[in-house]
Amino acid sequence: MKNPLISIITSAYQAEKTIKRAALSAISQDFCDWEMIIISDDYQDYCQILRDNQITDERLKFTSTNQFGSGASNARNKGLEIAKGNYIAVLDADDEFKPQKLSRMIPLVEKYGAAVSDIERRDNESYLLIEKFNESSNEQFLSPKHVPWVCLHTCSVYIYDRTKIPNLTYDNNLPVMEDTVFLMSFFNELEFIGFEREPLHIYYKRKGSLSHDKDETFKRSKRNILERMNSGQISVKNDLAKAEIRKLINCAFEIDRIYGKEILDVKTYWAEFFKQRIQDLG
Repeated sequence: MKNPLISIITSAYQAEKTIKRAALSAISQDFCDWEMIIISDDYQDYCQILRDNQITDERLKFTSTNQFGSGASNARNKGLEIAKGNYIAVLDADDEFKPQKLSRMIPLVEKYGAAVSDIERRDNESYLLIEKFNESSNEQFLSPKHVPWVCLHTCSVYIYDRTKIPNLTYDNNLPVMEDTVFLMSFFNELEFIGFEREPLHIYYKRKGSLSHDKDETFKRSKRNILERMNSGQISVKNDLAKAEIRKLINCAFEIDRIYGKEILDVKTYWAEFFKQRIQDLG
């Protein structure tokens, strides 16, 4: 049986310092039938940037949104338009795959139609491991009830078969949680998705990156998701999936409220407080 072609979609915005790491992680896969579509969202020539770093591979493809900062959703949709593979993976330009990522995930995608893996969470500067506080599972599959909590740090860890989940695109109106909405939309067509317990995706935490839950823009965006779900204007149609998104957002809002009311020590970071409270509120 012929191997499936996997199209890896990578949105690149101000990624000159990290795109080498992402591209090398694709080239290092022990599964060879892939293409990596790098979409410039900042007018940068990422093909030339990689060539300057002695990185060339015919499986690396390049395109552009012809915009500056139009957003990951728009860039990924550009990638989906030209992707040749029936299997779609996402790799952010500042993250990387472990060498077995694709080969280990393919059997799960074949069985369930889509799959996610656990992650390693590392500091972008020191590369040191950072503690995770997402849930895990002993099962090989996940229901809508478990996916948001397993993918708590990042939802961009999936591979899916778009012949089984057709015509799905990213919501350009969501500046936050677009990956969550996209991933939970898999349950429009699937009852379960596969889960690989081994951390096959390395997620890098950058210093100075926005905390989605403390910034007012992200709070407004989350409220917008709730409003759009109530009016049916969102791609997630499965009732269980919608209920779990509501639970996740309301949990974050409740933790924000308690954090703002109870925490006086500015050295107590929101993430640490979240870790302490998530089990009680979740």
